[in-house]
Amino acid sequence: MKKISKIINILILVGVLFLFVTKAPSIFAQFKSEGTVISDFSVLLNSGDEFNSQQFSSKKVLIFWATWCPPCELELSRVNDLVKDKRIPADSVLAISINEDKQTVDRIAAERGYQFQVGYDFDGQVAKKFAVTGTPTVVFLNGDKTIRWMTTGLSPLLKLRLNTFLD
Repeated sequence: MKKISKIINILILVGVLFLFVTKAPSIFAQFKSEGTVISDFSVLLNSGDEFNSQQFSSKKVLIFWATWCPPCELELSRVNDLVKDKRIPADSVLAISINEDKQTVDRIAAERGYQFQVGYDFDGQVAKKFAVTGTPTVVFLNGDKTIRWMTTGLSPLLKLRLNTFLD
């Protein structure tokens, strides 16, 4: 029994170390990006309009996502709940789909009832500007176009961070 317990502990330790080694570079890169000014970009929106980063001057939350990504669905539904409850303004959120066709994104956004702006990064170039390494990636932008905070994956404190950032 002691031997099995020891093997399980070693496997858990190896798993934790593996996760740290594989995720550490992107985590450090995200911390390093905080405070940097974003380069200009534009995306087509599901409303038919275009979002151009040169034209906004208030805080904005970008969420890079994919329709097939279960963590994206969870994070976007949490954000959507805040918008529905009018705890954050709908126009402060821009969910940017990466490398997907318009029809699929529109269908999924409608099925899930997203009440915030949805944009399309058809060729992944906008995600590349932000050094997105996975989905969902959430980026808080200040009105002066500097990155305030950035994270990839599920963020247990996202609702709290959104309320604090957008107040």
